[in-house]
Parts: sequence; C-alpha cells; structure tokens
Amino acid sequence: MTDGAGPGPARGAHTGQVTPRPASPGPRDDTWLWALVGLALGLFSLGFLVRWRCAVGSCPLPGREWIVDLDAIGGLPRLFTTAVFAATAVAAAVAAVQTRGTSRLWWSAVTAIGAGLVFAKLVSAHSVLETSDGTTLTLLVGTVCTVVGLPALWAAGRAWGVAGSGLVVLGLAVYAVAALGLDVVTRTVAVVQPQPLPLTAATFVEELGEALTAVALLGAVARARARRRPGGRGQHAGSGRLSRTGS
Repeated sequence: MTDGAGPGPARGAHTGQVTPRPASPGPRDDTWLWALVGLALGLFSLGFLVRWRCAVGSCPLPGREWIVDLDAIGGLPRLFTTAVFAATAVAAAVAAVQTRGTSRLWWSAVTAIGAGLVFAKLVSAHSVLETSDGTTLTLLVGTVCTVVGLPALWAAGRAWGVAGSGLVVLGLAVYAVAALGLDVVTRTVAVVQPQPLPLTAATFVEELGEALTAVALLGAVARARARRRPGGRGQHAGSGRLSRTGS
C-alpha cells in the first residue's frame, strides 16, 4: 500500500538508516551568456560603422578610431574577445583544481589552450604572421592543430570519463572553423573586391564570428563544469561514508 506521496529518501537495506538522495540541479540561468552576445553585437556593430565611415573620409572619431576598431590591438572589440578567452581559461583552471587524476590533466590541457588563445588574440599573432608573408603557414598550422589536436582531446576526455568533455571540444572546433574559415573569406574579399564597404563588412563578419564562437566556448566550459559537479570529488567522498555506514 502506498499513501500517494512522491518518492522520498531511500532507506538502507540493512540498517533502515535514511540515505539522502542527491539534489536535482535547478534550471540553468544563461542570462549572462546572452548578455555577452548582446554586448558583442553592439560593440562590433559600432566598430563596423566607425571603420566604414573613416574609410570613406568622414571619420566620427578622428585620431581615436582605434578605440573601437574591429581588429586593432588595444581596441575594445579585440579586448572583448581576449577577455572572453581569459574567462574560459580561468574557468578551466578552476575545474582542474577541483578535480584529480586524469580529469585534472584534461582540464589543464583546456586551460593551456585557453591561455594560448588569450596570448594570440592579445598580441595579434595571427595578423603578425600574415604580415610576414606567413598566410599559408598560418592556415596550415591552424588546420593541423584543429584536425590533430581536437580529436586527441576528445578521445582523451572520452577515455578518461571527463563529464562535458565532448561539449568543450565541440566549442573549440566551432571556434577553429570560424577563425580559419572567415579569415579565408576576408582575404578573398581583399583580393576580389578591395573596396571600403566590402572589406569592412568582411572584417566585421570575421571578428564578430570569432567573438560569438568564443562566447559559445565559454558557455560550453561553464556547462561542462556544471555537469562535472554531481560526479565530483565531494560526492564520491560522501558515497564512501554512506556505504560504510550501511554495511
């Protein structure tokens, strides 16, 4: 006979002692993620307008247009993407500290990737290589790292049972495709249609695409960390104590 009540706490098989059930996670709050998307759209749109107006001879910020320029070092759009990568690296580092064994090693690798992206974006390593006639080398190195490195990271995460690893690798893959593919599009436009509006539009799409996929990567890391918590160090320790109590 049942009294119609919902499922309650489980009782130990031998002692009758109550074993608390793990609390179910509440609904995700992605407001911060959408706020970052909105900020990116507004900031990069402003950069597009200023760059285009300056290119046609009526610059609204003469001498200070670099502040909102789409790809200028020290400009707000580039700093936005850099800050998102920095947050991703910090989130991955926190996950590494809170785990142990192979999971810590996997999250440490993600932290290193995030730190590398911060450095590359901060100093514009990609543009420096292209300016030094290394366009083909840049594309080749980026493609090799994507094709070889990401599958290896995915396989390690799967083999080591790292919760959310597939989501993080997917986020990295989406960013890599956007960064490499949109760069090719921008260079093609520069050769085929080297006019102010097409060039500015291509740069806008490239830089905004990188920013949005960087935000998506940060969201993937945050969600992977949320998936990791229920199976984290604390629960395993607690499970051992409950097992010893009920044995």
